[in-house]
Amino acid sequence: MGLDPKKVRTAYERYKDDPVSVQPYLDYATLVREDLKHLDQLFERVHFFESHYVDYLQAQQHLLPFSEVVATLQAWQAEGFQLVIMSNSSWDIMPANLAAWQVPFDTVLTAEDVQAYKPELTFFKAAEQQLGLTADNHWHIARGYQSDVVPAEQLNWPMRFGSIAIKKNPAARPIKTVSDLTAAKVWLR
Repeated sequence: MGLDPKKVRTAYERYKDDPVSVQPYLDYATLVREDLKHLDQLFERVHFFESHYVDYLQAQQHLLPFSEVVATLQAWQAEGFQLVIMSNSSWDIMPANLAAWQVPFDTVLTAEDVQAYKPELTFFKAAEQQLGLTADNHWHIARGYQSDVVPAEQLNWPMRFGSIAIKKNPAARPIKTVSDLTAAKVWLR
């Protein structure tokens, strides 16, 4: 096809993290299809990306956590930490994802539940309200910079950010950046 996979991935990530692209709320499957149509337009393709829409949704049900995640979350849970997952996914996909995580989360909150996608503050404020979250009673551990770190900063949530490649933004800075989930444990005390 002559497309640079890195450029396509970057374009997709930027678009799905743009608050404008997730308003108003759409069902997850519809949102994915719209995102793929956007890629077709951006890269001047005729239904190339959109034609893989069903494949994309099926692939979402087979995602596996990073190697250290399951053991780390199980250890945290054994130590008494409550685990909450805040996902831009939907309940069509979450059961398969949760099974792969092998951890019984205390709460699972999806975009479908709150009718808003991260990075919208509506999503985060719904989590605050439903779970009684304050800046003093939880840590927000995120992998998505624009989708998690920026809105968490706006609510003054203490956070950790894990990513190998970090794009610095002076407007929102996590308290600590870690290379993987295991490295975040020391900061939870």
